[in-house]
Amino acid sequence: MPINLATLALSACSSYAASASLVWLAQGRIIFGKPRRMRQLLQGPLPLQHTVQSLRLAVSDTVQLEGWSARPAPTDKRRVLIYFGGRNEHVAWVCAMPSYLGAWTVYAFNYRGFGQSGGRASESSAKADALKIYEEVWRLEAGPDTEIAIVGRSLGTAIASAVAARKEVRHLVLLSPFESLEQLLRKRPLLNAMRWTLRQKFDCTEDARRVRARTAVLLAARDTRIPHPSSRALAARLQAPATLCIVPGTTHQSLPRHPATQAAIAAFLNPP
Repeated sequence: MPINLATLALSACSSYAASASLVWLAQGRIIFGKPRRMRQLLQGPLPLQHTVQSLRLAVSDTVQLEGWSARPAPTDKRRVLIYFGGRNEHVAWVCAMPSYLGAWTVYAFNYRGFGQSGGRASESSAKADALKIYEEVWRLEAGPDTEIAIVGRSLGTAIASAVAARKEVRHLVLLSPFESLEQLLRKRPLLNAMRWTLRQKFDCTEDARRVRARTAVLLAARDTRIPHPSSRALAARLQAPATLCIVPGTTHQSLPRHPATQAAIAAFLNPP
């Protein structure tokens, strides 16, 4: 049976148009994904003497975010860490980070549509929610000696950088950061053709230039999602040189919960 090239071309164009429409309309859901399962962090070397509390934070009249805090026994220092997760990431595991960090109070909230958080996530809502999270944590923890650390992983590095560029942050830790989603799409031939549909660009370059916090950039030894050159380029835009570490034995997925990563974060936040 002869092949009708015109029919094949029309079919290909129709498929491309349908795919482009889907990306345009459902961009937030595609970019943020949705947690498939809750991963755990192995217990660290320190005794976990923290009180874990479930939280609800109203970020609009109709949307509340699900979150957690892990607070240490009374200490003479106010050191607070806020974690922003990556794509598909349920962040309840973060409550185990103090078993590596020691006397740090840790906060983490699921993005809209993740876990029991309401609404649907987008770049604008995630960044606006992150500022409200910071403001709520500051309200609860503010004192003359309070230190705020912001940690972001993958997609969450864009959120973390946006907060660090606008708020008082002492330390910033970026796990697998990137310059922009558009730049990442350019590296993938199959996705590059869809670049024009990208409305949520997650361009981190301007925020990076405004970051004054002491910063560490941690990279997975084998990362097939975010190339090291993209992470290094973003690090080079920071106001001050960042501490850069490649964590052996890690992939893009395993990096945040790997004991060596947690040890590196602890060493950065608790210098001698």
